[in-house]
Amino acid sequence: MGPFDHDPTVQIQAMGDDYDIIVILKDQKTVNAVDISAPEEEDSDLRVLWRGTDIFRTPAREVLKLLSDAGYRIDDSDPEEPVALDLTIAFNRWTSQEIPLDPEDGLALYFTAALVSDENPST
Repeated sequence: MGPFDHDPTVQIQAMGDDYDIIVILKDQKTVNAVDISAPEEEDSDLRVLWRGTDIFRTPAREVLKLLSDAGYRIDDSDPEEPVALDLTIAFNRWTSQEIPLDPEDGLALYFTAALVSDENPST
């Protein structure tokens, strides 16, 4: 999609049976962000790893603890959309689908999307 007269941003979307990825180029030349949605099928071969941990199949609380234990600052003021500030990764736990819920906060047990950006996603 794009560019448009009012916005030079280009978005490229790749979709398959078990993935949805959007690549964002604000200047039409440089990748500024990648937005990855979790596979909907539990038996999907798609894996999104951070240091060997599958961020879509490991409970969200555990992923955030791993990041924090590794020394990264976490902004979890919005528990549905926490951000690893030093890595510029924003996670999402929102979904309208029937999925397992975290017994502590009632949100999705696992992350449903991750946005990797060249700027702090929380600003």
